[in-house]
Amino acid sequence: MRTLRHPVYLICVLLFMVNQALELAHVFIPLLFSYLDDLLAMPMVLTLILAAERAYFRNGSFVLPWTWVAGAVAAFAFFFELVLPPFSPKHTADWLDAVAYTCGGALFFFTINQPLRTRDTHS
Repeated sequence: MRTLRHPVYLICVLLFMVNQALELAHVFIPLLFSYLDDLLAMPMVLTLILAAERAYFRNGSFVLPWTWVAGAVAAFAFFFELVLPPFSPKHTADWLDAVAYTCGGALFFFTINQPLRTRDTHS
C-alpha cells in the first residue's frame, strides 16, 4: 500500500483532519473554511482510486489517465455545484469550488499519480 503512504496524500489527509477539527471547534478561517476541503477532495479521492486499481491489478506502475482525473473533477463540480445546491440549503453553488477541484486534480496528477519504483510495485 505504498500509494497510500505518498507524502502529498498524507499531507492532504492531515490538512483535512486539521480543517475539520477547527470547524468542529467553531474556528472558521474564511479561505480554509470555504475552499480547503474542495482543494483536498481530488487528491484524497483519486489516491484511493489509484491504490485500489494498483492493488486489484497488482501493477504499481499504473497511473490514472488524465481523462479520468478530468472526469472526476467534472463529476464533482457538476454534482456539488449544480445538482446538490438546489436540493439542500446546506450547500451553495460557488464556481471557485470548481477551481479548487481543478487545482486538486492537478496536484494529484503531477505529484501522486506517478509509477511506483520497482522495489515494491504493488499498490
